[in-house]
Amino acid sequence: MKNIKLSSVGVALVAAAIFGGSQARAEPAALAVAEIQYSDTSGEVIDQSADHFRRLREFEASLRSDLAASGKVRNVALDCPPNACSVGDIDAGQLLDKAQAAGAAYLLISSFHKVSTLVQWAKFDIVDVKTRNVVFNRLVTFRGDNDKAWRHAESFIVRQILDHEGQ
Repeated sequence: MKNIKLSSVGVALVAAAIFGGSQARAEPAALAVAEIQYSDTSGEVIDQSADHFRRLREFEASLRSDLAASGKVRNVALDCPPNACSVGDIDAGQLLDKAQAAGAAYLLISSFHKVSTLVQWAKFDIVDVKTRNVVFNRLVTFRGDNDKAWRHAESFIVRQILDHEGQ
């Protein structure tokens, strides 16, 4: 069993392989998506925190929607106060406990780090709630800090998760 110790780089997403593998399931796997933790160390003069907050919430909503639209995932809500449900707010063990209490089989925890004007890192892992093992992980970078760049990153990670089925 892999022991989970999370810092600002969290644990995250549910992959299609975990949901169905080669056999179809009667119902989609239950996935809880924690809020994304965000860190900006780019040193830019302009405060973009409001835009980042909005984009994070849009990213999370699109992620849930796009994964559910695949038919392989059923979204499960975590019982957390709004804007207080990321690995920056709650210990990973507590998030896993909340996911289990909500009936989720898997938990998505992720974090983004803006390192410069043009480059952001995004960490995604899948955690099996029962075993607490990380079963999928990706560290990706994306260029740009605008709505289009964030939408592109979201669609990319959704494809990564769903394409993981054959691996």
